[in-house]
Amino acid sequence: MSQDLIYQTLYSVLAVADSILQIWLTVTFAVLVAVYIAGDRISHYLYLLVTFLYGLATLVLSIRFVSAGFQIYYYRDLLVTKGYEPWPVPRILSFLIGGGTLILLVVGSIGTLWFINIVRRQSKRNKPDQD
Repeated sequence: MSQDLIYQTLYSVLAVADSILQIWLTVTFAVLVAVYIAGDRISHYLYLLVTFLYGLATLVLSIRFVSAGFQIYYYRDLLVTKGYEPWPVPRILSFLIGGGTLILLVVGSIGTLWFINIVRRQSKRNKPDQD
């Protein structure tokens, strides 16, 4: 692979990683707002469905993000192996960015699932005949 092609591929994978975070943020805030607004009108089984689908989406996006991270380091190392200069970001900073984003995905998802559960419980208390 030529240097230009490696750089193009590397920056394409970086764009994919960024878009994964954007998609996850959009899905998370959509779930938060929907559950908050319609909380007392959602049945128990719909809460379970939302929880399952959100959890599955988060799992898939997290795996895709980790995969993109491995690809980023592969192409970065390929540049170094071929004697080219990698991008001017220190490796430790790259680890912090990737690790911080992964922590955001995991902790944010746990927080969102916790919020869904809290709203479900409050809704149940307000309508004891639900279920």
